[in-house]
Amino acid sequence: MKTTTLNNQQGFSLIEAMIAMVILSIGLLAVGLMQIGAMKANTNAHSRSDGVTLAQSTMDTLRSLPLNDNRLTDSDPGAVDLDDGRAVGNNAPVAANAGHKGDELFATNPIVGANGQSYTVFWNVDDNTPVIGAKTIRLFVYWTDQKFGLNRVITTSIIGGLYL
Repeated sequence: MKTTTLNNQQGFSLIEAMIAMVILSIGLLAVGLMQIGAMKANTNAHSRSDGVTLAQSTMDTLRSLPLNDNRLTDSDPGAVDLDDGRAVGNNAPVAANAGHKGDELFATNPIVGANGQSYTVFWNVDDNTPVIGAKTIRLFVYWTDQKFGLNRVITTSIIGGLYL
């Protein structure tokens, strides 16, 4: 049996092994950072989904109320005030300026979701808009996310009018 030996076989040096370890650790660090970013984005998506669900549920509740219910009164008759309380720019919303607040429908306002996020709910009503006998409701749901800052869902609905 014949064996062959290579005289120039030297293997890896300590420097080459250390460079390979540094490259590997940078790659693993990048993967870890991507995982953290994905978790934050997932939390934001969950909060956004809860905010939209809360807005839709609240609007459905408001639409089911009789037109003469106190929660559907125009707080400033004669003026179009559907955006009262709305956040302007990066400022926080001022729910106290709105015609109606979430505690008129819910036990508390802000409402704490299943994920621990606090949602502030308020709405404004304008009578006889766009036609006589109709009411326009603009509903706001605001929350603050750690990574993405102030978030909101704003929805508008018209009830009553010619078709009721």
